[in-house]
Amino acid sequence: MSGQRLVPQIHCHNRVPKLKRPTSNTYFARLLLRHSLVGNRISCYRRIQIIVSTRQESMAIQSLLKQAIPTSIKDRVKNIVYPQLSSPPAAKKPSFEFWIDVVSGCNLRCAACPVGMPEYTNSIGKQLREMSLDTFEKICVKAKEDTSGDCRFGLYNWTEPTLHSQLHELIACANRHEIPVGISSNLNHLYDWSLLKPLDLCNFTITVSGFTQKVYAVNHKGGRIEPVLTNLVAISRLLSDWPSYKNIQVRYLVHRDNRDEIATFKHFCEKLGMKFEVYHAYYMPIDKMFEGLDHVPDGLEYIEYSPKRVRDAIGTYRTSQCALRDSQVVLDVDGNFGVCCVESPSAKQINNFLEVSFAEMQKSRFASDLCRRCIKDGINVLATYAQYEPAHVQESVNSALPFNLQELV
Repeated sequence: MSGQRLVPQIHCHNRVPKLKRPTSNTYFARLLLRHSLVGNRISCYRRIQIIVSTRQESMAIQSLLKQAIPTSIKDRVKNIVYPQLSSPPAAKKPSFEFWIDVVSGCNLRCAACPVGMPEYTNSIGKQLREMSLDTFEKICVKAKEDTSGDCRFGLYNWTEPTLHSQLHELIACANRHEIPVGISSNLNHLYDWSLLKPLDLCNFTITVSGFTQKVYAVNHKGGRIEPVLTNLVAISRLLSDWPSYKNIQVRYLVHRDNRDEIATFKHFCEKLGMKFEVYHAYYMPIDKMFEGLDHVPDGLEYIEYSPKRVRDAIGTYRTSQCALRDSQVVLDVDGNFGVCCVESPSAKQINNFLEVSFAEMQKSRFASDLCRRCIKDGINVLATYAQYEPAHVQESVNSALPFNLQELV
């Protein structure tokens, strides 16, 4: 999956691990100068040199300020000095989200993703297929009708949308139908980012899990950090004046082995003017979540946000509410839908979105055995980071985790 979508609000107790300088300035100069995407070589070299050479000094200052000044004081001072930067009222969130895999596979084989697991994959040994523009437009029309125009598209779930040869035309189609649309990418594919400039994206999520190759490859198997960093600089150079640039978010999936590189990646993104957020990596697909209630599946020992830990934290609490079913649906490259977004891409689909009514689609999803089992075992709480649950449940989950996610940044 290109990226986990739900925003965790994790607050628990632990100290931030000691930060280590992962690599040298020379490495970044060589890394980015090798690629024609970067543009002016001298300019790029100076940019990366500044980013890396100032990292330790800026982190030291930030650390001292964090320790010395209470958050309440910092917030009050910021509001006085920069009143224009105060957050506007939150916009109303569209009531129904469509996660649409516009291609049939992905270019990576991430360790905690079914795409990289032979028993669940939609990619290994299979030819890549693309959703046609005609099918996508029909989905746009029906989705607006079904939701009275109150919907949103994400052109990803288990796949990499930049592999679609006409991705920019799909986005343009959603724009014409006035449907908010977003994409997510692992940035391992060299895409022509200038194609996005005339378009509008409500989100552009970039998933990462390390700043050096050794750490990045723990989770992003088959991927290389070099094209990721190269593409980030290229996006900054080509799209920095793009209205949707503010909607780019670099999403760092945190696990046991990559915490020491969070600060470096965050600093890199800040210099490029990109938002940086941390999220817990967790098991996928739902089959691995069920397995994880009893034991840690092979190869996933590095993930600390585990099903067993969350189940133990919530105890007997259960809820039949589930945002992944009630307000979202996943469509595959042919427009077929299944039960929910954490279901394996190779799982049997229920029906085709274009061939049934919205009410029939939801009725069949609600009636599934998978859905009942998920609720019974509390997996729906795990898969949404407990963010929709009562405060005491969120607190229980947060306190069960080995570190405070937000303190890491």
